[in-house]
Amino acid sequence: MVLVTDVKRILKNKEVKTGYYMDGYLAENLQGIPYFLQKDFDCVGIISGRGKVRTGKSTIGSQIGNYCAWLIAGGRMELIRDEKGNFANPRVIKSPDKPVRFSLKNYAFNPEDLMRLGRKLPLNSVIVYDEGRTGLDAKTSMTSLNRLLEDFFQECGQYNHVILIILPDFFKLHMDYAVNRSYFLVDVFLDSNFNRGFFNFYNETQKDFLYNHGKKKLGTLARYTAGYPSFSGRFTGWLPFDKEDYSTLKRLALKKKELGQKRAKIKEQRDALAYMYKADNECTLKEVGERLSVVLKKKIGQDVIKHAVDDYRTYLEKKDEYDKLMIDQSEFDKEEEEN
Repeated sequence: MVLVTDVKRILKNKEVKTGYYMDGYLAENLQGIPYFLQKDFDCVGIISGRGKVRTGKSTIGSQIGNYCAWLIAGGRMELIRDEKGNFANPRVIKSPDKPVRFSLKNYAFNPEDLMRLGRKLPLNSVIVYDEGRTGLDAKTSMTSLNRLLEDFFQECGQYNHVILIILPDFFKLHMDYAVNRSYFLVDVFLDSNFNRGFFNFYNETQKDFLYNHGKKKLGTLARYTAGYPSFSGRFTGWLPFDKEDYSTLKRLALKKKELGQKRAKIKEQRDALAYMYKADNECTLKEVGERLSVVLKKKIGQDVIKHAVDDYRTYLEKKDEYDKLMIDQSEFDKEEEEN
């Protein structure tokens, strides 16, 4: 592993270190991304976890995203190999001359946020789409993701972003995105003792071979061993942002997705009306229930009103929490004016 970037990293003992560790071959393969974007392309990378959760996909995805943003901002590493292929004295030879734009505001966990980030973020931004759904709804979720990517690339492809797609299973993606639109695959897995921090890297050619041969196999292990990786590596548990903030954002976004946009909107409006009526008329829960029973011509108990009012109060609190973590376009406009 080599130290990359000049980011300040705080250790558990409060000691401040410069840079964070990344597999040297991974860093080397990402070096050319800014040049690639300058050729009027977008760059799509896939990070998957063999159908499993909690393998470290999001961790290595954040490290790759941060490194790409650092390179795009003008940072440069000197990565020279010796005769044995080892990296000799890797170092930062140029610090970024623009702001490194990578934080939780570059993350999307649902289709609406991905489309919004694609439109709102400046050209050549890094966007991470973290598709964390597994289990009974995985098939429906992946069908939606394939449709989402079709819409996204049709509308936002000209903005030349780096898009990192984090998902449980690489083989659930349609070939158009798994093979044709993406440029690399990072296959994250646990070792035989269930330790995290291991990955295989597939370049564009080897990823194509893996997908087409692996799709014919039965069983997860057979699919992911149907081809040879470009190289294998390790990664650490470092995150470029607060882990609790990330967990909160992901939990709220997935909850929002579970409700469904239409259902969530109707419930939000109903709860808001009950909340507003109670507050404006200084009514008790029982009085609100009785009034609503007359309007709807069926019995509405005070427990129903209580749940509606409480849910809306919680919604307001969580909405503020969620919105604080999401992108505010005015912040980017202000930064652009200052720089």
